[in-house]
Amino acid sequence: MGIIITGSFVFLAAVLSLFIQRKKRDKKLKQLRNSWGKIPENIRDEASVKMFFELNKTPLLDHTYTIDENTWYDLNFDKIFSLIDRSSTPCGAQYLFYLLRHPVFKKEILDKREKLITDFSTNPGLREEIQLAIQRLEDENSKYLPYSLWKTLPDKPSYAKIFPVISFVSILLLLLVLFQLIHYGILIVVFTINLIIRFYEKRKIDVYIYSFQYLGILISAAEKISSLKFNELKDIREVLLKNLEETRIIAKKIFTLQFKDELGLIEYLNIYFMWDISGFYSAVNRIKKHIGKLKKIYETVGYLDALISVASFRSNYKTFCRPLFNEENTNYILTDIYNPLLTKPVTNTFEFNNKNIIITGSNMAGKTTFLKTVGVNALLAQTINTCLAKSYKAPFVKVISSISREDNLVKGKSYYLAEVESIQRLIKASKTNIIHLFILDEIFRGTNSSERLAISIEVLYYLANGKDFNLVATHDLQLCEKLKRIYSNYHFREKVCDHGLSFNYKIYPGIATTKNAIALLKYVGYPKSIVEKAYNRINNNEI
Repeated sequence: MGIIITGSFVFLAAVLSLFIQRKKRDKKLKQLRNSWGKIPENIRDEASVKMFFELNKTPLLDHTYTIDENTWYDLNFDKIFSLIDRSSTPCGAQYLFYLLRHPVFKKEILDKREKLITDFSTNPGLREEIQLAIQRLEDENSKYLPYSLWKTLPDKPSYAKIFPVISFVSILLLLLVLFQLIHYGILIVVFTINLIIRFYEKRKIDVYIYSFQYLGILISAAEKISSLKFNELKDIREVLLKNLEETRIIAKKIFTLQFKDELGLIEYLNIYFMWDISGFYSAVNRIKKHIGKLKKIYETVGYLDALISVASFRSNYKTFCRPLFNEENTNYILTDIYNPLLTKPVTNTFEFNNKNIIITGSNMAGKTTFLKTVGVNALLAQTINTCLAKSYKAPFVKVISSISREDNLVKGKSYYLAEVESIQRLIKASKTNIIHLFILDEIFRGTNSSERLAISIEVLYYLANGKDFNLVATHDLQLCEKLKRIYSNYHFREKVCDHGLSFNYKIYPGIATTKNAIALLKYVGYPKSIVEKAYNRINNNEI
């Protein structure tokens, strides 16, 4: 009878456990489906997102390059990253950031990414099983994983063998107290001694312990993904199984590091039993030995999460395309292109009928936005194989911009010096064999008009080398005249009326013929005398 009751209890407990797991799974699936295609409310902090990018110093292959900081911020890619990032885990966000910072020149790489992005877009079951497998990595503190994988780990000291002994003795003394064989006061003495030892030891390895806590969870997530029987994951599964073969045991060695609770009781247990110190040193040498495999597991899991994020990003847009890259390095045609940061974007169709383009137009007419739109789509094309356009046909290019320059009081740099150094990046890059897309906005505006014109002419002549694409915006109509033999002209327009200014944000061939600087003064309420006298100076050539 007792056996029947015990068996029934075990059976009911198993059924209850399965029921609870099923309810948790259903709840998570509902959450995933509700969030699909939506911009997350919480934006991840930049420092944690950049951690993998900054720690990974692996030399880049020939088929890729790193977007420099100036270009990244010129094109507002910090905001674009936040728009694209729908990743479930910090490591997915970190890998997405790394991917966006490294455009590629190789179609085969983009084709492999495209296959998975398309699979995730069209097969909800596939992406949801992956998201379920990695859900334990969603904890925000798993962002420290790159620290344990790309930072140099400390050596295991010769005295580290004493920590398992301390753990064993601590357990033994606790049992003796429980059986009333020794006085409980001994536990206070042991706790105090272990507290002191742990304090001094943990200072040296604390940051690694923090990241090691999630290493076992990462391995467990990779195990779950490798067990998924989707044909689309065949190559991914092979990579994971190959790298999991000798790293599974690491998860067992650092199992105690994963213990956590809301009340902080685990911290007291770690002090008394020395679990975290002992677990760290028992695993550190094995982690060092297989660090390459662990890095590959991290990159693979992050890669999957990042591409699921891209698939979710795409689902927000009715109009987007996959880029078409040409080998002739001449045709550069953009059809109905727009910027994803604009809530009501105006599309533009544009062709580089000449590799050298100057764009003119009044303030707020759309010049800078257009420059950024072209640059953003060039980078999205060569990272996530996605363009916000009806079609994008172009060669592979390296994008370098000089748009947002400012004084640097900390470094003692004037606006003009900052501008000189910014544009020098383009000049140096133009000497290489790589095809560039150079983007310049209001070149050398930090100096006087006569020198500005002279320097600008010479720099733009120099950059017009027949290899690189130059996209330049300026208010200076003299530049257009001086460079008309080698630079084609386009412009943006506006209308001035009693109600103010209106813009259609469309690009047109030719040089701008309208000006709005003085009209804008009138529109915002400047004294009538200032406006009229300014117009008189213009009309009477008194400038």
